[in-house]
Amino acid sequence: MRILVSLILLASVFASCSKPGIQSIQTNNSSDSLTYQPKIPGSKWTYNRFAAGGISNVNYLFERLTYDTTRNGITYNVYSSGIDGNQYLRQDSSRYYQVLTASTNKPELLVLDTSKNIGESWIGGVNGSDTYTYRITQKIPVYTLDGFTFKNTIVVHQDRTNTSGAITLSVDNYYARGIGLVKSEGTVSGISVVVKILTLDLK
Repeated sequence: MRILVSLILLASVFASCSKPGIQSIQTNNSSDSLTYQPKIPGSKWTYNRFAAGGISNVNYLFERLTYDTTRNGITYNVYSSGIDGNQYLRQDSSRYYQVLTASTNKPELLVLDTSKNIGESWIGGVNGSDTYTYRITQKIPVYTLDGFTFKNTIVVHQDRTNTSGAITLSVDNYYARGIGLVKSEGTVSGISVVVKILTLDLK
């Protein structure tokens, strides 16, 4: 009996640590089908963030709000993140920017440039002693994740390097056209982290 209870407890631990798969992708013929960050108000993404060692295994909502905001004379679309608070993003032609809201300085980072070729890199921004560098590593015409197909997916490798040259963040971000971020995986301060889309409801 004691062995049976132990096995049940062990199974429940593994279940709580497992990473869920994609459940639903509804693009609803969105007018944002050619962009890498849809911006129609009311659009909702659900993500799972899993950190190795049971540090984090949480689902959260990412939603485009009904208003924009202006920072330093620049207009940003406002999104609400269930774990990071309001986020500020903007698109300028082939370039996609995001405000680093976790920072006191809140600099703007150029996180994606779709005009770049595979192997090309750029400095996305600087925050204090940290430099954010990005590089296009893949352009995948048809990318399959959990049995779901995403078209024209761009993989961007991101490094955060401090003044001593140490890399404190190293991740690969997968952006699908008409969808946005579908997966991010890598290490943050030495901890393995995976973020994956679970549901999408575009307006």
